[in-house]
Amino acid sequence: MTHRATAAHPGGGAYVGAPRIWLLPISVAAGMVFVTAAGWLSPSIILDFLAWWPLWLLLIGLVFAAKGRRLWKVRLSAVVPVVATAALVVFTAGHLLGWPAMPSSSQRLVGPIVGSEPTAALSARVDGAITLIRGSDFLYEVDAIRRGGEIGIPSASEQVQGSNISILLEAPLDPGFYAFAGWNIILSDLPTWNLTLDGEIDADFGGLDVSGFQVFGSGNVTLGQATGIIPATVAGTFELVIPSGVAARVVGEAFVPPSWDPLSDGAKSPTAGDGWVISVPVGSTVTITEG
Repeated sequence: MTHRATAAHPGGGAYVGAPRIWLLPISVAAGMVFVTAAGWLSPSIILDFLAWWPLWLLLIGLVFAAKGRRLWKVRLSAVVPVVATAALVVFTAGHLLGWPAMPSSSQRLVGPIVGSEPTAALSARVDGAITLIRGSDFLYEVDAIRRGGEIGIPSASEQVQGSNISILLEAPLDPGFYAFAGWNIILSDLPTWNLTLDGEIDADFGGLDVSGFQVFGSGNVTLGQATGIIPATVAGTFELVIPSGVAARVVGEAFVPPSWDPLSDGAKSPTAGDGWVISVPVGSTVTITEG
């Protein structure tokens, strides 16, 4: 009977586990390349990866330093791939969360400090995603929705007339590596806003003083309280959430809660008084719920 000899690792045991365990970080790295090439991650991750070169250089140094060494009964050569995998996971999380250590986190637009502007109009149209919330210490802020896409951080054209300001956000023609899925817009809650949004929209107007809005495209919009008549146009495929007890009226065809009263040109909520007046153009699909 003959036996096949197995090459022994200098520290003892067969030299089989160390090469195989490198499949873990290699798989993670290959997955990152794949999802970036498929457009699911922003190409800016390449620049972030290059900026972290000291870490990758340190890991390469550990590969050679750990060869043939043990810490108690653990082979260090088997630990390095685990550390490399953890580093890749942490790096990817930092990229998606926009950590300051990432060059891509600098892609951000900050508006002026809120002054005496009692009214502000903002227009944002993009072939991508738009999220909008309140809570900025500035008049407005825009940062990236940190997924893959073709949208760069916008430039802002501002026009001031007396105590009123209008803001036009425009996407760059060629964002280069800094291409993302869309924009996160954060507004100050001090002015009265008139808003025009076009894209894949997820907007929450709660806490904002809104004098009117227009939305085009698709998505979800949560309305806030209404004092007086507030005109709105909703064109596309949208779900609107209106707070319970807020007066609202729809002009056009829309799916409304059963408690709403039908009108000759639409429907109205059971709450009496002035409130949201929502115009729905022909061909749009709008569903209204109360929340």
